[in-house]
Amino acid sequence: MLSENLLRYFIVVLLWLLSSSIKAEQITSANAHWPPWRVIQADGSITGVEIDILDRLTSHLNLTLSAKGCGWKRCLKHMEVGESDMMIGLFKTPEREQYMTFISPPYRIENNICFYQKSDQQININRFEDLHALTVGVVNKVVYFEKFDRDERINKFNAITDEALFRLLRANKIDTVIMACVAGDIFIKNAGFEGEFKHANYVNHVASPVYIAVSKKSPLLARIVDISQVLRSMVDDGEIKQIMSEYGVVPLKLGSFNTE
Repeated sequence: MLSENLLRYFIVVLLWLLSSSIKAEQITSANAHWPPWRVIQADGSITGVEIDILDRLTSHLNLTLSAKGCGWKRCLKHMEVGESDMMIGLFKTPEREQYMTFISPPYRIENNICFYQKSDQQININRFEDLHALTVGVVNKVVYFEKFDRDERINKFNAITDEALFRLLRANKIDTVIMACVAGDIFIKNAGFEGEFKHANYVNHVASPVYIAVSKKSPLLARIVDISQVLRSMVDDGEIKQIMSEYGVVPLKLGSFNTE
């Protein structure tokens, strides 16, 4: 029979191994406030469409998700230095690929980008080229769409948050604010700005793949193949579409809007 001391030693080792295993199964995601995709509540908890997607994905992988909130620029820094394992809601860029591995397939492939103006504003934005005469409010480090991001002829005013930009627009400090239509419409409603702003006639509607990515400094990198397979199943089986529909997220009805 084992001596009491030896038995105690084995119990300690077993508990340590179990503790290490549990810890290894926990991952952290970095999330900026961006309703309805990611919503940081007053108590610090995080909800939203993409949080539900991550919850379902990590559950399929037998992982435990810890979602933490941060400003957009800070979230990207978390991924760069390895403070967070995973991030969702990303467009792929060469700069980001230096420190993140993007998971295929993208879970969304279309994005409608709106340009918001004051409701009583007389300036018309009917086509992309009309932006060249205007000051457009953008959030620092956010990628919108390639043609806009690369065009140095557009005067872009950087701010940290969308709320700051809409307040500047209200005060006539800038001419328009660019924002994804779904997020922009919900932001205006939640901020109590309804009736103050409108969509410009020009809306950019293109294939804009949106990805989940893993930090290249995360141990989760070893499970890229598993993550990709589970994500593909969620897309093909309609699981992600169902999550979005539960939030009432539907494609923008373009109507008479001009698109490009």
